[in-house]
Amino acid sequence: MTHKLVNTEERARYWMSVLGEDYLRSHFSTDQPLAIQQLTHNRYRTNPRTLIEHTLKCLGLEGTESVLDVGCGNGFVLRDVASRMRYPGAITAIDQSKEILETAKRNVNFSWVPVTYLQGDARQLDAMVTGPFDRVMANFLFHYIDDPDMMVRQLRNATADDGLAVVTVEGLDSMPEMYRLHEAAMHAVGIPTEVIERAPKGRRGTLSPHNGKEILGRAFQSVTVHPYEDWLRFEEPQPFMEFYANGHRYAGLEKVAGDSVSEDLFKALYDDVRRRVSEIINDRGYFRLSKVNVVFVARAS
Repeated sequence: MTHKLVNTEERARYWMSVLGEDYLRSHFSTDQPLAIQQLTHNRYRTNPRTLIEHTLKCLGLEGTESVLDVGCGNGFVLRDVASRMRYPGAITAIDQSKEILETAKRNVNFSWVPVTYLQGDARQLDAMVTGPFDRVMANFLFHYIDDPDMMVRQLRNATADDGLAVVTVEGLDSMPEMYRLHEAAMHAVGIPTEVIERAPKGRRGTLSPHNGKEILGRAFQSVTVHPYEDWLRFEEPQPFMEFYANGHRYAGLEKVAGDSVSEDLFKALYDDVRRRVSEIINDRGYFRLSKVNVVFVARAS
């Protein structure tokens, strides 16, 4: 592993620890940030195939399988999975947020097979489900897991010997354009230096495209890698600003700022980022935001 990648992974672990458990609870106490991210990705993507379509292909469903969705979120992927199921298939969906789980139930508003929803911490998966399941999904779960080996072992325990687990993660180097603008704007408007030092400068996740095959391979017989690359094209600034300020909560700054950043400073930051994005659009015709995702398919045997 190169020195650069070691630094990237250490950086991701650090920012995850800074954001912590309370960020997870507050971020998913409402569906709004997640929904804004999902809507923006689908509306402004340049890849003709959606990430969900890519993930479903990796799942290889015939429709009669038992499926476990670990960290189902608002049901964005689960909805499409449920629409492809038939008797005698069945689905179990887990999320620790009561509010998000209720949203998932509303979004998965029809299914040809039973769907069981369980509220609980994915890190306690062994105690929550008996399994085994033919398909186990974990989409963007590892953004919030501090011990990836522990989580992967539990995913393996839940997977049937002839089944597979599908793990989707975002690249640690995803969306660099947003983070570069964000950092430059923080300095320009006078965000306190100590706050800037704590603020995330990139994506997080202890299992990532850099190390996912290795970590999953410790518990699963074989692991294949299925990249999904895309970039979002914004021809006007407002959709990006909604994505940045409300979808990503100022690239995580809201959490680390505390009382050190006033509402006036946040407004100044918003205006400065918008100005920079507008200048790029006026010069180039659009603002590009690069997205890097990987789907790992882990076979139990």
